[in-house]
Amino acid sequence: MSITSFDQNNSFLSFNSGSPRLWITATSQPSERTLLNWKEEGFDARFLPYDPATSPEYVRTLKHLHEDLKLGEHYAIISYGDAASVVLKTAMKPLAKCCAIIAFYPPLLPGAKTKYPGSHQLQVHVAGLSQSSPRPDMCEWKLYQYKQCATGFADPSSKAYSEVEANLSWSRALACVRKGFQKNVDLEPIVQDMWNAKYEDDVPERASMSVVANMTQNSPHVSILPTLEGGIGRKKLEEFYREFFVPSLVEDFKIRLVSRTMGINRVVDEMVISFTHSDEVDWILPGLQPTDKFVEIPMVSIVTVRGGKLVSEHMYWDQASVLVQVGLLDPRMVPKSFKNKGLKRLPVAGAEAAKQLIEPRQERYNKLLQEHGLMDGLDGLNGN
Repeated sequence: MSITSFDQNNSFLSFNSGSPRLWITATSQPSERTLLNWKEEGFDARFLPYDPATSPEYVRTLKHLHEDLKLGEHYAIISYGDAASVVLKTAMKPLAKCCAIIAFYPPLLPGAKTKYPGSHQLQVHVAGLSQSSPRPDMCEWKLYQYKQCATGFADPSSKAYSEVEANLSWSRALACVRKGFQKNVDLEPIVQDMWNAKYEDDVPERASMSVVANMTQNSPHVSILPTLEGGIGRKKLEEFYREFFVPSLVEDFKIRLVSRTMGINRVVDEMVISFTHSDEVDWILPGLQPTDKFVEIPMVSIVTVRGGKLVSEHMYWDQASVLVQVGLLDPRMVPKSFKNKGLKRLPVAGAEAAKQLIEPRQERYNKLLQEHGLMDGLDGLNGN
């Protein structure tokens, strides 16, 4: 059985010795992007080819993958397709020093009640459009279904590739492998460096370069969803932060972190920002001349990290709340056709939403329900 460790001589990648070993096994070589993803996370990724014609030899190789490991070292397996079915069958008996197994769209699934050795962290990912499977809650092993996808959804080189589900399955697989190796990564310093570069440095040229320095080389993107601001790629993002984002941080701009949730490769920040609209704020109110209105917004930022670098940031807030506060939207201005149907007020909130996030009070809840008579007779919820 031929085993390949990729290096620069065959146009793939070289890996640092001493990194946790991870075998990727399939009937064809994994894409360079797949290898790069695992390499950036600090794993020694190696390819183990599977040929159905030599299945017995392949199984023997699986059973001996541990032999050159040192005391205390372990390995993990990422398997695809037919190779995944063979790996799952072989792993029903313990594979020495194997700490994690990920199986993508194996055509033959184990029985729902099959129990695997406790030494193996195990996940199975199936494509709902091209294979049938038991319900995840029926299985003794971890099963994830991607109902809108076909086989190949996690392979960037496949016609069936689906980026959303590929990223979701990647996060799950990374969590499983890290748990197997007992490898924990603290993402907070990475995100805090980006935060400091964005919000603390008021020199646009320097701040924009600092933000981009924390990003991956492979097409990072920032999506500010309410106004569709941002960009893809380091060059476009450096320009965006230099020309629009940093100059929009007006003198009294403040940001208060309410909560920070750390995931496997994502950090979710819940915050409140406030500012006086004394100058143009291009990423929140593009094109609107200063109104001198004070604005408070609950905001969420979701940062994705790979190999210590930012891959993406998605930012969300309630733009209707902003428009109410600057006077562009009057909640009492209900279109006649809706007013005739009983709508008394647009279902939007203003600055009170930010206040409620920081200091919840019962008297602020359910005012729209009360105004429309929807809480009549329900004294318990409206504070009476």
